[in-house]
Amino acid sequence: MKFFYQYIGLVLVAGIAIGSCSKVSQGYLSAQIRYPDNPMQIPRGIVTQTSPVDADGSSAPVVYELVDIRDSATGKHADAVFANHQRYVFISQFDPAIDSTVALLNSTRKLIDSPCFDFNVHTGAFTFYNTTDSVPAGTYVYDIKATNENGTKLYKNVATFTLFDGLPYENDGAASAWFTDGTTNSGTLPTPNMTVDRLSTNGDRVILKIVDKNGTPFNPSKNEYIPRGDRSSFQTFARFHPLTVTDTALICDFELTPFPIIQGAQGYTIYYRIPSNIGHIDAGLAPTNDRIYSVNPRFTFRLWQDGTYLVTIHVPGVTRDPI
Repeated sequence: MKFFYQYIGLVLVAGIAIGSCSKVSQGYLSAQIRYPDNPMQIPRGIVTQTSPVDADGSSAPVVYELVDIRDSATGKHADAVFANHQRYVFISQFDPAIDSTVALLNSTRKLIDSPCFDFNVHTGAFTFYNTTDSVPAGTYVYDIKATNENGTKLYKNVATFTLFDGLPYENDGAASAWFTDGTTNSGTLPTPNMTVDRLSTNGDRVILKIVDKNGTPFNPSKNEYIPRGDRSSFQTFARFHPLTVTDTALICDFELTPFPIIQGAQGYTIYYRIPSNIGHIDAGLAPTNDRIYSVNPRFTFRLWQDGTYLVTIHVPGVTRDPI
């Protein structure tokens, strides 16, 4: 009996020794890796960054590989998404506050032929570029692989993104105030109506008009509206070309989107002053009917895509009436 127990003990020890030699898995790679912003909405023609992968506790570092993108309607490989199109990439540091000429800008960038996206192997995130405007709108599904010390897993149909036609601009609205000449005394005027019209997908130009309640444009070439010394004007955001001044508009040619590319002291808001001897305020909107009140519209917009745009600020309750 004693021998029997000794035998059993030897068998157990041997089993433990054999078990201790079996390979132990390294790290952890979840089968539940996902994209938190799935399904993703990507406006065509606008640079968009997606959220990174949620690795669900997988051991870092994880390297991601884009395996395929398919048209969800047909299930076929999305040739149009992978097609090359020309776009600029920066090859050195660019500072729009310093590199304010076309020559300086061009020294920091070059044209490449590339698909409309980049895929980040370290985060699994996409960057979609403005060349998505050459890709058909629709919904696309994709697969990825993830690799870490644990091994590699394939994630089929991990997420979808939809390319859609969004607005090529952002209209953040306008406001207006009267100021008594030579003072800081002020009050609110009726809210201007700002319209942004994309006249063409060609070019990189924005035409700014300020018009009275009848649609008559104020004349910037005769200083019928002027910058406010302590605030940003249209000129503040003209980085690469001087403003063109006409009898009806200010014209800015830009090189980069979004426009404006930089912020002023008040963000992207543009301020102007229509002198009291130019703009006649309707009775009841200012303290008196005397021509001693300037009109001060302010407005904010950004352009997301290339093209030619007309931005019109309709100032209600004010008539162009030079004296």
